[in-house]
Amino acid sequence: MLVDASLEEVQIELLKHSQRLEDEYVSILEAVGRVCAEDLNADSDLPSNRQSAVDGYAVADENPMGAAKYFITGHLCLGEIPSVSLEPGQAMGVVTGGDLPAGSRAVVPHEKVEIQDTYLLSMEVIKPGNNIKQAGEDYVKGNQLLGCGSVLTPGDISLLAAYGKTRIAVFRKPRVAVLCLSRHVIPWQLTPEPGQIRDSNGPLLSALVLQDGGWPVSIKIIGKNETSVKTVVTELIEQADILIMTGGTYAEDSNEARLLMEELGAEILYWDVPIQPGSHTGASIWNSRLLFALSGNPAACAVGYQLFTSPVLRAMQGLIPYRRGLKARCINGFAKKTGSRRFIRGHASWDEEGWKVTVLPGQKPSMIRSLVDCNALIDMPAGSPPVEAGQDVSMLLLNSIY
Repeated sequence: MLVDASLEEVQIELLKHSQRLEDEYVSILEAVGRVCAEDLNADSDLPSNRQSAVDGYAVADENPMGAAKYFITGHLCLGEIPSVSLEPGQAMGVVTGGDLPAGSRAVVPHEKVEIQDTYLLSMEVIKPGNNIKQAGEDYVKGNQLLGCGSVLTPGDISLLAAYGKTRIAVFRKPRVAVLCLSRHVIPWQLTPEPGQIRDSNGPLLSALVLQDGGWPVSIKIIGKNETSVKTVVTELIEQADILIMTGGTYAEDSNEARLLMEELGAEILYWDVPIQPGSHTGASIWNSRLLFALSGNPAACAVGYQLFTSPVLRAMQGLIPYRRGLKARCINGFAKKTGSRRFIRGHASWDEEGWKVTVLPGQKPSMIRSLVDCNALIDMPAGSPPVEAGQDVSMLLLNSIY
């Protein structure tokens, strides 16, 4: 077990136990946002033939006799395969996306021509290749279309469709179960009695897991009448790849989350990391499953998830584990000095001067307010003085699977 370990040491240890999940095939219509699990190359040129980029007229070379007119030999409909070639001084009507007859030098848009009986006069200078989509212009046979580990975008889905792909291999979504160990907490749908509070961490963690490409399979609360917490944990782990426990991470004489892990026979990987908020946190491994213990305070729970659990979920899907670190200008500052390393919730944006970040209100670990509009964590080293308005800070950019 790691003792007195830094955040980075803990993250490295967690990633040692984070195995990439197996792949599965899904319809391309359901694949956006998923992580590609295969390298895919073009099996043909795209487009496969020369095509017109506009509605208009394909024209051949000029008549060797020097006439400025082109004789119109016919008109092609969309999907019609040209059966004849254009000879010098000839033209043929074409449509956007349609194949071009052999001998086509350029395509003149219909609004740029003048028709005189069966002849065409161009009102613009005809340059070779104008308005023609060349074969292989987009992709050439053998080009890489997608790489293993890339997050599939709408553009990728369009590309897959253009190549006739109906399914794509993606990494399976990590299944995550959440267990609340605070016995005064009740499901969020219910009305609290005196001494009770609604569960906000379960839905919070569920949303964070979805945002990271995972799949929340269960949210369970240990109630007053729960006879065997160990049995509940065992049942949850059977459903999931990861179990997140929230609450019960710190008490003066006992630690419910750690005691539970030890009762299960799990191997404790680390416990307590010198950060704020959420220093009382830990993780273990049991039956090849990772079990996380996060603070019951909402803000501390969210920070702990982003720093410890999120990198694991990303690694399991073949993504770069760590969030992007950036320099930013702090707009409003932070008035407190830092004892241990502190992560301040902020809202990041970009302007003509670069990245900027605003410290959000409600920075107490127990407050939810700082999580609203939070898309960045300001990383303040241990022993830092208060942050002045306009000062440059380091931040982690959140809220994106990419």
